[in-house]
Amino acid sequence: MKKNQGLIRLIILILIALVILGYYGISVRQAIQNPTSQDNISYIWNGAVYIWATYLKAPATFLWNIFVNDIWNPAIYNLEHIKNGQMPPLDSSTSPDIPSPQY
Repeated sequence: MKKNQGLIRLIILILIALVILGYYGISVRQAIQNPTSQDNISYIWNGAVYIWATYLKAPATFLWNIFVNDIWNPAIYNLEHIKNGQMPPLDSSTSPDIPSPQY
């Protein structure tokens, strides 16, 4: 129930903002269809696409692959085994060595 409050609050705030803009005679449709606004939106969009393709795509893809291959897939595999009442198999070749305490 608590998760939905943020979305509902956002929708209500957007509706209130649209009503206030309408009260002052500002048409959102005309503002968006204005050639200057279209040019600004296009400029920002093209800049964002350039930054994504040039700087962010490679590291984001690398981190995503690490997450999926090393965290997500093994977790799903183990949870499916637990759901079926089995203990997930332990692979000792990939398990880290735990050092014994020195006294």
